[in-house]
Amino acid sequence: MPKTCVNVSVGAGFENDRRDLGLMAAKSLAAFNGPKYLIFECLAERTLALMADANDPDARVVHACSFLEPCIDECVKHGIKIISNFGGPDPLAVAAGVALFLKERGIPGKVMAVTGDALPIAAGDNSVIARNAYIGACGIVDALAAGADIVVTGRVADPTLVVGPVVHELNLKWQDWNALANATLAGHLIECGTQVCGGYYADEASEVPGMANIGPPVATISADQIVLTKPLGGGVLNTATVTQQMLYEMHNPAAYLTPDVTLDITAVSLLERSSGHVRGESHVNEIVVSGAKGLARPATLKSLVCKRTGWFGEAEISYYGNTASYRAGMACDILDQRINKSDLELSFDCLHGHLQGDPVVRVRLAVRGTNRMQVTHALNELDALYVNGPAAGGGVRRSVTAMVETEAEFVSRDEVSVKAQMSA
Repeated sequence: MPKTCVNVSVGAGFENDRRDLGLMAAKSLAAFNGPKYLIFECLAERTLALMADANDPDARVVHACSFLEPCIDECVKHGIKIISNFGGPDPLAVAAGVALFLKERGIPGKVMAVTGDALPIAAGDNSVIARNAYIGACGIVDALAAGADIVVTGRVADPTLVVGPVVHELNLKWQDWNALANATLAGHLIECGTQVCGGYYADEASEVPGMANIGPPVATISADQIVLTKPLGGGVLNTATVTQQMLYEMHNPAAYLTPDVTLDITAVSLLERSSGHVRGESHVNEIVVSGAKGLARPATLKSLVCKRTGWFGEAEISYYGNTASYRAGMACDILDQRINKSDLELSFDCLHGHLQGDPVVRVRLAVRGTNRMQVTHALNELDALYVNGPAAGGGVRRSVTAMVETEAEFVSRDEVSVKAQMSA
C-alpha cells in the first residue's frame, strides 16, 4: 500500500543542542503510525570550517555519538531511522565511527554516508579552511533506498534532512515541485529544533511555559500539507511560533532557493486545532500548514567558502577586597602602556561584582589581529600582572581562537558529484 505521510522529529537544531532532546523526540515519534525519522541538524555556517580547522576526527565521532547515545535504543525499538549532517568535513569517517558505536553495543543497523559536498581549494590558498556546496536530497534518498538505518552527511541544505525521507517514502519525482516545496517547508520549520515550539521566542510579552524542558516538534508530512505537534515537554506550539520560524532566515518568501526546489510561501496558511493526542487531561495542540508552492530548482548550488582571517584573544584577571577597583584600574593602566598596539585591535574593561559581600573586579582584555604571535604576546602581558602588577591578582583565564569568516559563491551542479557510500 502506498504511504501517504511521513513523521519526522528533530533531536538537534545546532551543534551543541541539548543531548536529551533526541530521546524526547524519539519518544514523541513512537506514538505515531507510519514511517518515522529523527534528524539532527548540527552544521551552522561556520561549524564545518571550525571542525575542519580543529583536525580531530575522533572528536567528530564522539560529538556525533553523544547525540545518539541517549536515544538509539528508543529508535531501534520503534523503527526510527536517523539522518544527520554531523559528518561535518568527513562524513565517511564519522559514519564508520557511528557503525563501530552500534557494533560495540550489539545494535543492528546499516550506516551510510553521503559525500560530494566538499569542493577543491585552490593550491596555495592557505587562508581557506573549507569550501563546501549545499547539496540536495538525492544522496539521502539513495542511502535510504539502499536500506540505511542511519545516514551521515556533510554539508547539505538544512531542510534537505527532511526532504530526503519524504521523497523516499512518498516516492516523489524530482519534478513534483509543489510536493518538494511542502517537504522543504517542513524541513525549514523543524530544522532549528525547538525554535518552532517556543525556543528563541520568549520575551516579556510572549511567555513560554516550561522553558527548561522545551519539547521537540513532530512534523507529519504528506504531499500537500504538514501537521505540526509537540507531544512532550514544555514550550508552546501556536501560529505565532510557527510564523516566526517560517520567516526565520528566509531571504525571499516568494523564492526561497534550495538545492531541491524553489519554495514560495506567500500563499501558505496555518490552522490551529486540537489534535487526537492527549497529554494529561488536555489534547495536544497542532498546527496544519498548507499552501506551499514550488518552482524549478536553481541551476546552480550555493557554496560556502570559510576563511581564516585572523586571531582573537581573550584574557581575564580578578582583584578582590576593599581596594579591588583601585588595583583593577592600575592593571588597566599597565596593559595600556605595555601592549604594542601596532596591527592589533585592543579593548579592556572591568566587570564589578561582589563575592561574600566584598568587592571583586574582573579585568577583561580582548585582542584581535592577523598574527597569532602578536595576539599571544598581548595576552602574556595580562598573565605577567601576577608578579608585575598590583597586589593579589588571580584567577587568570585566557584563550586564542581563529577568526573564521564566510563567503557565499554559486557553483555549477556539474562541479558536484554526490554519492551514498557504506561506512568503512
